[in-house]
Amino acid sequence: MKKVINVADQPWLGLSRIVQITVDGIRYRLFRASVTVAVIAVAVAFLMNILSESLIKRSVAQNTRERINEMRMIHEWSSRLTAPGNPESILREMARSTADSPIYREVVAMTDFTPEEIAALHQQCRQGAAYLDFFAKLDYARRRNLIHTATGIGIFRRLSTPAGMEQFTRNMDLIRSVKFISTYDELQAYLNEWPTLQANLRKVVEARTRAVAQVRNHLRGRPIARVLAETDRTFGDVIRNAGFAFDADAVAPTVMAQAQAELDVQRIQETMDSNACKQLIAQRANVLPADVNVVMMWNFLGNQRFAERYLERMRQENEKALAYEEKQRDRSPEAVKALATMEQGTRLNAEGLVPERLVELARARDEQASLLRAERLTVGAGLGFMGLGERLAWLLFVSLLVCGIGIANAMLMTVTERFTEIATLKCLGALDGFIMLMFVLESSFLGLVGGIIGAILGALIGLSRMLAAFGLNFAGAIPATDIVVAIFASVVMGMLLAAFAAVLPSFKAARLAPMEAMRIE
Repeated sequence: MKKVINVADQPWLGLSRIVQITVDGIRYRLFRASVTVAVIAVAVAFLMNILSESLIKRSVAQNTRERINEMRMIHEWSSRLTAPGNPESILREMARSTADSPIYREVVAMTDFTPEEIAALHQQCRQGAAYLDFFAKLDYARRRNLIHTATGIGIFRRLSTPAGMEQFTRNMDLIRSVKFISTYDELQAYLNEWPTLQANLRKVVEARTRAVAQVRNHLRGRPIARVLAETDRTFGDVIRNAGFAFDADAVAPTVMAQAQAELDVQRIQETMDSNACKQLIAQRANVLPADVNVVMMWNFLGNQRFAERYLERMRQENEKALAYEEKQRDRSPEAVKALATMEQGTRLNAEGLVPERLVELARARDEQASLLRAERLTVGAGLGFMGLGERLAWLLFVSLLVCGIGIANAMLMTVTERFTEIATLKCLGALDGFIMLMFVLESSFLGLVGGIIGAILGALIGLSRMLAAFGLNFAGAIPATDIVVAIFASVVMGMLLAAFAAVLPSFKAARLAPMEAMRIE
């Protein structure tokens, strides 16, 4: 009688039991696991450092542009109220504008264009600016091959000629590394509309010229900054009546404050003509009066006590100058005798100035210098992949590559050195899937711990470097939410990379026969 042998399916351990075995394995090889975690932490820290630096630079660049634009509002309005511009500048301004922007509203107020004509003009300006930007980004050799020596809106005039268009299309087809932003038919359609667009731009320039002349009549030869600093609202009404979008609540107070600050700065810098003021700065800086400059003066004026002394010296010099001038007008013998012994002061205007004002202006100059420095350091930020800039985007890609290679190497060594353990587990009846799952879970745990340590470390390094580069003035521009999201993404990235890096070596090890795995060991 034949004996029946029943072959049952291999039992499969539950997930909780697999996790427990994995954790016990990590505890048993704690030193080796610590080394693996350190490798993962370093790789993730490098990734997080690049990512945090990119995010902070992008945020600082946006914050810097906004603050610089606000800081330069007085210069913008001084230029707009005194110079009507030209067709190319109008095209650029309209291309950057929106339907609710001041430039757009000014064109509506100053011209007799219909809403449909304004909308068409706006769209044509945006398209024209896109073409001009395309040619501006080309190097000199390619630009010369395509449009010869034409620049600005002269490019459209050249392309409107048969010879110019023929040269452009012929050489454009030969340059394989450059892709044109539209088709030739779309460009030709735009060039057909160019004469009409150019005529409309001239109409806008003429309308602005009339508005500028209306404002200039009110100036009566006075500097524009002095008139803008007036506390009354009459000049603002003149500007608005001329058609300019000079908002009485949002724009006018800021422009007035900046104009007054410029006048105060000019008055204070005129004190460099006074020997007495120079001597005060020289005593503080421990240098000769001849070596004193404006930078030294503003550096010291940031101190309240020095600002008080400096303002008092300005008033003393002004009193000396007034007394000297009064004695000169009095030609009596006593006055002539007094002039021989009287020290001549420098006429300085300290009216309306207080020490706090001097400190405020000095700190404003420091902030302006910080903004300009930040602008230089964030050139290119906001462009490229994810708005990180071309350079940082490539660094981010390299960091991901380094992170993946480092984690894969650590996981490969962790699995390879445990072939004996794998063989033992298989002799005890462990399935290939169980071995793979155990190693992937272990790698995931190590990747999670290493990712958390590396992400926090990389974020701290990135924050420290950026604060050292930009200063505490930009602490408010740090994107806290984006940094937290980046930390979470870096942790997940480290865990996933560790898990994927362990799949191939654990799969190969799990497929080995027990005797073969022991022989490798």
